[in-house]
Amino acid sequence: MKRTMTGIVLVFFLVPALVLAAADPGNKDVVKFGTADWNSSTGKVVVPIIIVNDEPVTAMDIPLKFGNADDAITFVRANFEGGRVSDFDFKITKFDNKTKTVLIGLVSSGQSMKPAMKSGSDAVGYLEFTVGEQVKEFTIDIDQSKAPQHTLTLIENRDVNGGKEVIDFAPEFVPGVIRLDKVGAGLPKEYGFKGNYPNPFNPKTRISFALPKQAKVTLDIYNILGQKVRTLVNGDMEAGYQSVEWDGTDDNGVGISSGVYLYKLDANQGEFRRVSKMTFLK
Repeated sequence: MKRTMTGIVLVFFLVPALVLAAADPGNKDVVKFGTADWNSSTGKVVVPIIIVNDEPVTAMDIPLKFGNADDAITFVRANFEGGRVSDFDFKITKFDNKTKTVLIGLVSSGQSMKPAMKSGSDAVGYLEFTVGEQVKEFTIDIDQSKAPQHTLTLIENRDVNGGKEVIDFAPEFVPGVIRLDKVGAGLPKEYGFKGNYPNPFNPKTRISFALPKQAKVTLDIYNILGQKVRTLVNGDMEAGYQSVEWDGTDDNGVGISSGVYLYKLDANQGEFRRVSKMTFLK
């Protein structure tokens, strides 16, 4: 279906009245969730939203529901910093913790044309929740209550015969089953290292690890020549599941160049130490 690009993607969410009429013309796009990070000291759970797409995506409508009505789960926000849509003009989130629903609308361009989300399979953003200690597991699923005005939809902008064709369709959806196995235990029983996500990344990534006790932690970034680029942590950290974000800048606030970087985590002067690689892409 051919449509005028100006305005269609914005109307798509702000005045939701489109009728889905197209099937995904390429490989099946998928909306799913990545591995959740849980910080026991704050009770916050961070869940990546991942989209697998084979063509540039210009807009998306994602209506979600989470847990059950009486569950001690509170939606805090949708964070798109460090995700694949961080440069989009419109990042709209509407939520209701009474009905346990979240409606997300993402639109690449307003008045002027901006780049669409390129094909890929990384996180577009992160859902943040707080949960009670009694919660062991909850599911993030599609919210059908807002249909037909809002249904799970992606809009792709395809090159067809030298022109542009805008197609909206329903991607495959994989519910997220968020298991909080360590909630009952409260704190991790041993050191753990989950690495960084996303990887490769642009512009931001998160490095996650676990501390079974309070520890003096250093977390440093090095270039491939072994030169220190950035110190992210240098001090005491509380026991728990920790996550540190890096925005791709050095200690002077200057953006780094594309390439491979090393990061070294050290807890209590070598009691626990890990070195890993990450790739920054521009």
